[in-house]
Amino acid sequence: MAIATVIIPTLNEEENIDNLLERLVEVQRGNPFAFDILFVDSASEDETQQKVLAWQKRAPVRLLAQKFNVGLAGAVMAGARHATADLVVVMDADLSHPPEDIPRLLQPLVAGTSNMSLGSRYTAGSAMPDWPVGRKIKSRLATIPARMFCDVKDPLSGFFAIERDLLVSLPGTVPGFKIALALLAQYRKTIRVVEIPIVFCDRNCGSSKMSCSVVFAYLRQLVSLFARHYPGR
Repeated sequence: MAIATVIIPTLNEEENIDNLLERLVEVQRGNPFAFDILFVDSASEDETQQKVLAWQKRAPVRLLAQKFNVGLAGAVMAGARHATADLVVVMDADLSHPPEDIPRLLQPLVAGTSNMSLGSRYTAGSAMPDWPVGRKIKSRLATIPARMFCDVKDPLSGFFAIERDLLVSLPGTVPGFKIALALLAQYRKTIRVVEIPIVFCDRNCGSSKMSCSVVFAYLRQLVSLFARHYPGR
C-alpha cells in the first residue's frame, strides 16, 4: 500500500507528461517509500489528460479531471481530498522539481522527525543553474514579505511533502497559488518543517504559467495573510 500520494496539478502540460512519468516510475522502482501518482488537471485544452490516461496500464497513475481551471491551489486541495495515503507530495509537472528527490522529502515524515518538508532553493546544497543573477535576486526579494508568516528560507516553494490531514484541514480557500506558504502561516506555531536542498531547473517544454495575474494573486495572498495574522495593524 502506498504511504504517499504525489499530487501533480496540470494545465496544458502534454509535452512534459511522458518524461515526467518515466522519471517518476524509475524513482518508484528504487524508492523505499511506496507512492502513487495523482494528476489533477484543470481542463487542459491540449492532450494532457490523454497522455496521463495512456499510462494507467503501466504505472499506479490516476487522473482527477476538473471541468474548469480551478487554479493551482484549488487543484492541490482537490487532489488532497482524493488522495488515498497519509502523506502527500506536491510538485509541478514542468520538471522544474526533480522527481528523484521525492524519497528525500518523504524520509523525515516517515521517520516522524517532521510533518512537512520543503524542496528548498535557498539552503546549502541547492542550486538554480538556469537562472541569471537578476532572476535570482527578484526571487529572493519575493520571499521577504512571505517570511513574515513563517521561519523558513524558501516559503514560496511549490515542491513539498506534508501530512495529508494538515492539508485537507486548511481552513477556507487559498488565495493565490503558493499553497505551501498558506500551510506554513496557518500552522506556524505547531508545524515541524525541514528544508531539503534541491536543484531547481527551468522547464524545457511547454509555456510558463508565470504572468502578471500570478504576481497579483501572490500579492492578494500576502494581504489576506496579513489581515488574518496581524489584525488591527
